[in-house]
Amino acid sequence: MEAIEVLDPSSGEKSALGLLVKEVIPESPAWDAGIMPGDRLMAINGIVLRDLIDLEFFQSDSDVLIKYKNGNEIRSIEIEKDPDTSLGIVVDPPPIRRCPNDCEFCFVDQMPEGGRKSLYIRDEDYRYSFLYGNFITLTNLTEKDYQRILEQRLSPLYISVHATPLEIRRKILKNEKAPDILPLLKRLSEGGITLHTQIVLTPGVNDMEILDRTWRDLLELYPGVGSLAVVPVGLTAHRKGLPDLPLIGKTYAAKMLRTLAAMQKASLERVGDPFIFPADEWYVISGKSFPSLTRYGSLPQLGNGVGLVPLFQRQWKKGMRSVRRSLPGKFVLATGLAFSPYLQELTELWGKSDLARKDDFMVLPVQNRYLGQTVTVAGLLSARDIIAAAKEARLPKEAILCIPDICLRDGTEILIDDGALTEIAVSTGVKTIVVPSSAREFWFWLKDVSDESPLKEVSA
Repeated sequence: MEAIEVLDPSSGEKSALGLLVKEVIPESPAWDAGIMPGDRLMAINGIVLRDLIDLEFFQSDSDVLIKYKNGNEIRSIEIEKDPDTSLGIVVDPPPIRRCPNDCEFCFVDQMPEGGRKSLYIRDEDYRYSFLYGNFITLTNLTEKDYQRILEQRLSPLYISVHATPLEIRRKILKNEKAPDILPLLKRLSEGGITLHTQIVLTPGVNDMEILDRTWRDLLELYPGVGSLAVVPVGLTAHRKGLPDLPLIGKTYAAKMLRTLAAMQKASLERVGDPFIFPADEWYVISGKSFPSLTRYGSLPQLGNGVGLVPLFQRQWKKGMRSVRRSLPGKFVLATGLAFSPYLQELTELWGKSDLARKDDFMVLPVQNRYLGQTVTVAGLLSARDIIAAAKEARLPKEAILCIPDICLRDGTEILIDDGALTEIAVSTGVKTIVVPSSAREFWFWLKDVSDESPLKEVSA
């Protein structure tokens, strides 16, 4: 058997690590080369692969020498390809690093018992920030981590700043060892890394003067720091043993929107970009109308709930004009309490069109009893709460209960409480399906639904 000699780029020492090949995309370069699921990918061009980020980085050459393990045999193969073409190898994400902080608003500490295990992990991993947009605090990175980020251009990254004054930030994180974040942000941005930042805002802690200073400090680093989202602190009903934190009410939310609008105006005058953005929750809590989508710039923090509602509204109105026939069934759209009024308005708009039937759509607002009534977003709905709402609404047997895909764990049919779609279907007695949570994709899906086989690809 051939011995493999590869170098770990973090230490320069010989190593024999590797990544388990989970899937090989058909007709890809790796597929054509004979690499198969179950093989262990050892090295590319003599460099050991620590995780899928290394795979993405080192496969970008046009000539790629791969060493991999097939059963007990070490094999080598050289692949010539376009530098922009992926090898087509799928591997699992890396084991996640744990968070060293103890924030009083940490959602993990506010979870009820009985959910899936991954929901109780405090994650703080720059690799997941790059891969999936997870927010990190830069409190557990080593010098080698910074070198890797800069060398491999792991951009953009998503950073929870909360406050730039060090003493306030350490108080929020409950971490006396937390470093001063501004030099770290400056180092990354000067190294070509784009940073999207956020403040989880708690009244009396990091608002008013602290918010103003944090905004100004981060604006100084524009365009390296590309955006700043301000998110209201989220509290569940499960805070036993945790300090009391103030709920954000309608008056406070309206005042905060005025403050942030003034900061946006100043940002536009200074750097030509809105830069600072209120999360959609501020408009929901205050009852204020959403601004034009143009106020959100390039939508840099859509995944953080910034601009989701106005984007959905625009895409719904555009998408429904593309459907030129009646819908094949009564679609019951489950959603959280926060979004249900907006979705109701949009379904009523469809109801006024020439092709609409009165019962094409029904909105099912779902109260979150699992996490508590203060949690109103659709993405955190549980199976048990959807079941309860459906039974209370007495859905007709011919109803088609639509669960937005944002409710599900990636790649599964499991919701936050470990309940499954099949459980919802059995308990409610109606057909239950998954639908796209994006309005654009939802209407694309509806256009593809036929009267003859309306749900064959998405039926639970």
